Amino acid sequence: MISPSEIIPSALLSRWLDPASADMVDQEELPPGLPNPLREWYTLTSHWPDIRSAGTRILKPSRIQLNENRVAFMEDPTGDWTWAFDSNHPNVVYEGESNSTLTPGSEDLQELLAHVTVRSIILLANSSRLGTQVPDEVLPEILSPMEAIGFGGWKWPRPGYRVHAAESLLAEVGPAIDPQAPWLNRTGYSTVRIAGLGDSDLTYLDSHLPGTWIDTGINSR
Repeated sequence: MISPSEIIPSALLSRWLDPASADMVDQEELPPGLPNPLREWYTLTSHWPDIRSAGTRILKPSRIQLNENRVAFMEDPTGDWTWAFDSNHPNVVYEGESNSTLTPGSEDLQELLAHVTVRSIILLANSSRLGTQVPDEVLPEILSPMEAIGFGGWKWPRPGYRVHAAESLLAEVGPAIDPQAPWLNRTGYSTVRIAGLGDSDLTYLDSHLPGTWIDTGINSR
């Protein structure tokens, strides 16, 4: 298993995404009380701003209210789920529905930002494929080129998601949704999204469940 501490966001962004823009965050825009991991992440992602809103949204610095006990800094696309750090212990992260009590998460702030980076890269990769109903019995073969990253995980969009990585592959795997109401987890199936550095890195999927995979890479849009 790959330790989250081995994940270097700057190296991943440089390797996986288009060349960095010359834009640089104005340090005066960042609140002085912002935790260092988040401050560094804002600075880094100013070169790849799409990362901040791929799948989840990191709030703009001007929206971060440091006078709160739980300081919200990230939300899901609809604003219904929130992540916040503890104002007294900034490395402690909470998450939950935006209008209810937040509960402690299983990742500290540094790990969560690394997780956000990997997940965003998967969603923004030039080459990627998605299988929404992949039988669990074939998962070991599909994921065999990769190693799991030991992220603590989130409760959103539903518990059970995990991330895998290799030199030229990244994948997010989670519970498949039953196509029938009330759309609970479908037993025995998973959702798999795999990104490759190039289209050729994903051709091995053609021998696993042909016809299952949807092209989702930027190159296919």
